[in-house]
Amino acid sequence: MIGSLDQLIHEAANDAIADGTEKITKAHLDAVILDVAAQTQFTPPRQRRRSEAR
Repeated sequence: MIGSLDQLIHEAANDAIADGTEKITKAHLDAVILDVAAQTQFTPPRQRRRSEAR
């Protein structure tokens, strides 16, 4: 899904330029609407049990 990653970075970079920060932040990345390929490949991280966190 390199095309999806390329699109994500491209759109986030354009937003960073447009708002004057000129650096990509998590907020810029979160604001991008992902394409179908990226959404279908995403697997949310599973919750860790307390016993695993120690």
